[in-house]
Amino acid sequence: MAHEAIEHYRALEAAFFDATKKSERAQARFSVAACLDADDSADTLVRRTLRERDAINILRTGWRSPPTAIRLVYGAALAASHRDGGGLIKMMETLETERKRRGGRSLSSAGGPAALVMVCAGGNYAQASMFFDILEEIAAPWWRRNPAAEETYAAMMAATGETPLTAASRLEKARNVLATAGVPKSARGKCEFEIAVANPRADDFASAWTALNIAVQQVRGLRQRAGWGGLAVLAAQVEDGSDAGDALIEADDFVRSLRPRVSGIASGRLSMRLAAAMTGLKTPAGAAADYAAILTAQTAMIAATTAATVAVVAAT
Repeated sequence: MAHEAIEHYRALEAAFFDATKKSERAQARFSVAACLDADDSADTLVRRTLRERDAINILRTGWRSPPTAIRLVYGAALAASHRDGGGLIKMMETLETERKRRGGRSLSSAGGPAALVMVCAGGNYAQASMFFDILEEIAAPWWRRNPAAEETYAAMMAATGETPLTAASRLEKARNVLATAGVPKSARGKCEFEIAVANPRADDFASAWTALNIAVQQVRGLRQRAGWGGLAVLAAQVEDGSDAGDALIEADDFVRSLRPRVSGIASGRLSMRLAAAMTGLKTPAGAAADYAAILTAQTAMIAATTAATVAVVAAT
């Protein structure tokens, strides 16, 4: 019998597929990922998701952020954390007003991902200034900056009451934890912010990291689908690496059985998300903590749009 988290995924996916267009399958699956930890019924989550997407659509014209293609995912994150689209837009506007006042850098996607994290994590509008204080403290030089990840991390830290110094300290700790455990250097910069959010103990992380790497050797291609960064994030989120390895193998098998097929980065991310749900997340703040699903959805949508554009050009 499949794990209850997988059965929960099936119910959510069926509900989202029934309520959305066939062209929205990718967005629907990321929406399911954002809702996995919610206690509400599938029908309730879908109804709330559509309501919050409608609110975003009313408040933002089609070309304005968040991108139309992933508003369903934003709506799902809001629905799972019992927040609303109006609050998201107000937070985006508050961040933009504070940015202009301070003369800071422009935010990724007009501040959509950062605003989403702040709202879902229970942040308030008065914390906009602290968000920018933290962002200034942790920002890398422009030539090696990861803007979206920096901003969502700063948003999480601000919303949970951290200061710039503690946010920077947690990030430095995450880098040390990754290096000590032997995570490849090429993968560290891609996942250090998610590791800092989880804030694992070095020994626990190293043990889980080792167990997961042993587990992925059992299934052909699983290491590539999960990615070094994905394995590191899962290792930081779980209590027992051995249990997580078994869960990842089961989740990967399930995701590969889905139709229509899930491919590329989406396949690995969904498997990791399911494995985390199956073993019990340690990461706080519910849907907001899983901001990787939102960022990955954006990447997937951009990649799909680019591929479609290339195909059209090649055909003309």
